[in-house]
Amino acid sequence: MGTDKEGAFGRATEFADLFMWMRGTPGLVLGVTDREKTLFTCAKGFADVAARRPMETDALFQIGSVSKSFTCMALLQLAERGIIDLHAPVKKYLPWFSVKSKHSEITLHHLMTHTAGIVIGSDATLAAWTEVWDLRDTETTCEPGTFFHYSNSGYKTLGLILETVSGKSCGEIVRGGILDAAGMRSTEPIITNGMRGRLAVAHLPTHDDRPSNGRSGLSPAPWFESDTADGSICAPLEDMLAYIRVILNRGQGPWGQVLSSESFRKMTTPYITPEDGLHGGGYGYGLNIDRSAGHTIIGHSGGMVGHYTSMIMDMDSGIGVMAMVNGPGFPDEVSKFALKAVNAASGTGEMPEVPAREHAFRAPDSSDYAGTYEGPWGTLEVVDRDGTLRLVHDGRESVLEPWEGDAFYSDSPGFELFLVEFDREDGAIRRLHNGERTYYRGGRTGPGERRADTGELRLDGHYRSHNPWLSNFRVVRRDAGLVFALPAEHSHPLIHLGDNLFRIGADPRSPERVGFDCVIDGVATSAATPGGGRFGRTFTP
Repeated sequence: MGTDKEGAFGRATEFADLFMWMRGTPGLVLGVTDREKTLFTCAKGFADVAARRPMETDALFQIGSVSKSFTCMALLQLAERGIIDLHAPVKKYLPWFSVKSKHSEITLHHLMTHTAGIVIGSDATLAAWTEVWDLRDTETTCEPGTFFHYSNSGYKTLGLILETVSGKSCGEIVRGGILDAAGMRSTEPIITNGMRGRLAVAHLPTHDDRPSNGRSGLSPAPWFESDTADGSICAPLEDMLAYIRVILNRGQGPWGQVLSSESFRKMTTPYITPEDGLHGGGYGYGLNIDRSAGHTIIGHSGGMVGHYTSMIMDMDSGIGVMAMVNGPGFPDEVSKFALKAVNAASGTGEMPEVPAREHAFRAPDSSDYAGTYEGPWGTLEVVDRDGTLRLVHDGRESVLEPWEGDAFYSDSPGFELFLVEFDREDGAIRRLHNGERTYYRGGRTGPGERRADTGELRLDGHYRSHNPWLSNFRVVRRDAGLVFALPAEHSHPLIHLGDNLFRIGADPRSPERVGFDCVIDGVATSAATPGGGRFGRTFTP
């Protein structure tokens, strides 16, 4: 191992420290491998904040949606043996499968590529059978294969197909067909009470109804068991690096071929270009496939309730990175930085710089946002200070921390419940939103947009459930109508579809819906999302 790589590992470690400070991450593990062996690992922070137990590299993490590539490998293995046809309708294997549709039949291929046009899923029961059964109450909105819409329900369906055609559980299939062949001896294919003590304790922000930053408090996340094929694998760092080596070696494991070369080609073919802003490049079978500086970059991220993971591989340089955390902070930032640093040490690209803490929250194109914003709630100033944006309100100045796209976090009093979101028109920032409040850059120059007509019925409010995946959301009113706001994500317009049913999002291809009922004295006291997720109006704002 050369000194150049040692320097790259040191720089990646330094960036990991900065990331944990910025995001309030309690614990992190990071590993780098080439096609033959592990090159570097480290563990930082705490596996259990309350007990002050240090993080170790052998701790298990719930890898979440990184599990989807395992599911696809298992399906490709069955296809190699002629047991299933990836382009056959789902009903061939699950005759009871049903989704309302005016379009062609949904195939396994559509589910594997998230192009079936079905909902993301609610995880309301944590059981695959009930969630897939409840798809019969949902409707596809576009021809399968034409639109990428991420669906955990789709992968739960694939797991049921695996179990039905093989007569084995998903856990048995993954262990026998992939884990053993890859040398992943410490990995558990499903989440059970029996292995809970081996896991790094998952943490969430203490306040679950708002965005958080590195200064927010943490609490242990809710615990649950799970055996669904969309994301139930628990693995330590070294095992995930072993899995990465199988992919870097195009399906070859240490004890034989895990996938044939043809199946690997199918798995890493980009079938669709996602438009969601989250999955760059193209999407294959359980993997993102992108091109950067002439290199093919493959990977996937995973999110559980308090565990977040990032797997990324450069198929040309033969370097792979795994980063996993047990609390706030999506580790894609860390894995991408580490990959870039290691490649730079080998002569590919420039070595990335670790920002000083005072520059950690610099925003790309910061000058786009600076200006005066006015509205019925008063006047705001957004000031660009050497690339870091600051919000000035009521004489108080606070940092706007970049979140995603044109969204930022602010801890300014009165702004803490929602992200600060900027709107563009023709590429230029025109408005700033925070919850129901809208501020116009330079003042409103014309009449406000008309609110959606919902009659005398009140739908706006705060709705809660006991679902650890989706504990609460808010519906707020803006000039353009009703808006659906999750605690730490971009808001989405609610488009009225008739009665008290709304589409979530402006894209007419979106299958996501929310309906309101239990109307008492003109106020909706309950809301339901597709797949049976029910929420009650709560007393908090």
